[in-house]
Amino acid sequence: MSLYVYNDYMSIVTRPILIIDAMNLFVRSFNAYPSMNSNGEPSGGCIGFLKTMRRIINEAQPSTVYVAWEGGGSQRRRKLFPEYKLNRKPEKLNRFYEDDLPESDENKKSQIVSLLGLLKCTPTCQLYASDCEADDVIGFLCCGPLKDTEKIIVSSDKDMYQLLNNKTKVYSLHKKTYVTKEDVLEEFRVTSENFALAKALCGDPSDNIPGVKGLGFKTVAKRFPFLGTEQSISMQDIFDYCHTHIDETPIYKKVLDSTSDIKRNWKLVYLDGSMLSANQISKIENSINTFVPNVSKMKFIKTLIKEGVSSDFDVDGFFYSFNCIDKIIYEVQ
Repeated sequence: MSLYVYNDYMSIVTRPILIIDAMNLFVRSFNAYPSMNSNGEPSGGCIGFLKTMRRIINEAQPSTVYVAWEGGGSQRRRKLFPEYKLNRKPEKLNRFYEDDLPESDENKKSQIVSLLGLLKCTPTCQLYASDCEADDVIGFLCCGPLKDTEKIIVSSDKDMYQLLNNKTKVYSLHKKTYVTKEDVLEEFRVTSENFALAKALCGDPSDNIPGVKGLGFKTVAKRFPFLGTEQSISMQDIFDYCHTHIDETPIYKKVLDSTSDIKRNWKLVYLDGSMLSANQISKIENSINTFVPNVSKMKFIKTLIKEGVSSDFDVDGFFYSFNCIDKIIYEVQ
């Protein structure tokens, strides 16, 4: 029978919650890490993910770690706009913990399955709901149950910038540093409060969302300078401004002619959890409420050995990084 040791280390210290955009980190690791397992197969997606997670946990010292996975893409967004991400296949983890990832190539699929199993041995809470995006899960957490909690989002997705506030930070995997509200304003000349609205105007080619022709962030900032203030601007404010300045430049008429598209774009890009169904929200909340931060180091090691990557990973250092997590239960074999 297994014994359990309870850890309440540093529980009296206020520390942030870490929210990891899982597929974003995995894909970056998959493309960047050259690690190979003992069978000569790539293992960088899995191992790179774990190494990066360890580094960020050591830096951030979070009390809790949530890992948000993709759920096959947002059905609600596709109903709203069938061309949404038309040329991009969303990662789909059918049955989540089982080996059934038909839309991924075999090695990628194998690494994701291994990673899911390895993370189950750690005190990290994995969140997944089918037919939605990790962005929506993260947006729901930030605007819902964790709204008033210090938190850090780990992602290279700029969509996360709209969630920046005095309680929410974004750690950019691309820049390997924190992105601040000041950084967003300097780069895009719009504030994080108005980032989603600016994107609704500009569109997003990577997601196949068409914007107003001739509008990019630079032009948006020039023609709508109030988007660079901390005042939260509504879509109607944009349309009213265009009406009163319509004779100054043709771009304002283009915006008014694109009113319905801009309203649609706003729904596509805004992250507040509204794209989640009641059942999806219930599943996420249940995962959070029933989560127990267990640690099974021996099972983790056995899995690494099975995958042929045990010699390429510092297990002791990895698990030591979790000492900051609240109320860990260590399984002793």
